[in-house]
Amino acid sequence: QAAKISITGTQRMEGVEPETLGLVTEGSYCYEPGLAIVSYVESEMTGLEGVVTSFTVEDGRTVTLRRTGKLNAEMRFVRGQAHDSLYDMGFGAMMTILLNEHGGVLDLEYRVEVEHALCSRNHYHIEIRTI
Repeated sequence: QAAKISITGTQRMEGVEPETLGLVTEGSYCYEPGLAIVSYVESEMTGLEGVVTSFTVEDGRTVTLRRTGKLNAEMRFVRGQAHDSLYDMGFGAMMTILLNEHGGVLDLEYRVEVEHALCSRNHYHIEIRTI
């Protein structure tokens, strides 16, 4: 289903001013109880032009961020659980998930640690509205 997607991403690194990037785009949204998928094509503004980004929410407690195209990456976040991937996600993700068949809000906040040292704090605020 077509959707209007508003994304605000903020990255905070030690000793550096926070960097915030906002994007409003059209994409797709699929919802059924226990599963929601939102995806969109990145723009030139994000530096990832043509890359498809998707957020998959499972059972209200697991979020998978996937990027495919000229950049391929996957990060999986489980509420309250640390996760090792290309990055160490520290003490796990904090998330707020308010989604239904018409869209909603997904807030995801996580820390990136490299060899147990904090590298950055990241926050995504995503608003989805079916059109």
